[in-house]
Amino acid sequence: MLFAADGLHGVTSTDIARAAGVATGTFYLHFADKQALFREIALSALAELRERRIRATAGTEPGSRAELRASMTELIAYGQDHGDLIRVVFGRGAESAPIADEVMDQIVPDLEKAFVLRREAGQLVPGAEPAIAAQAYAAMMTRVLAWWVEDPSRASREQVIETLLGLHPSRPER
Repeated sequence: MLFAADGLHGVTSTDIARAAGVATGTFYLHFADKQALFREIALSALAELRERRIRATAGTEPGSRAELRASMTELIAYGQDHGDLIRVVFGRGAESAPIADEVMDQIVPDLEKAFVLRREAGQLVPGAEPAIAAQAYAAMMTRVLAWWVEDPSRASREQVIETLLGLHPSRPER
């Protein structure tokens, strides 16, 4: 991935077209600029992650710790599979802040809905406001994932999963 090697600002549309084996004009027939291409890559990746998490949680009780664990496990596996993309979007000094913000804007509403349902079921820790919890948890997950894919020797997969589960704003199952 050119963006991973040279960063969003280090790659030109001509570089992208050359790597794709097409003329630069052809690139512009499909994308307004390299940011539009990168945005499409990031949003497509988010859709893939959502599908993977749906498959991973199939057969688990909605709202259960098993569902959370399966979802978190899939998030970490996705990070391993797409570490370059995670680093470019959410890593230190990421040049793609507007795209990261857009990805977050798509992640947070789903989390907020889940936290509202957990609050209604008495599963959210007392005093936790779903909108705030969603913002905080999304930011924490993406930052931890970017930190971890940067150097997976910092912690095992299981340590990352367990820590994120432990910090989840829902009450643990008894």
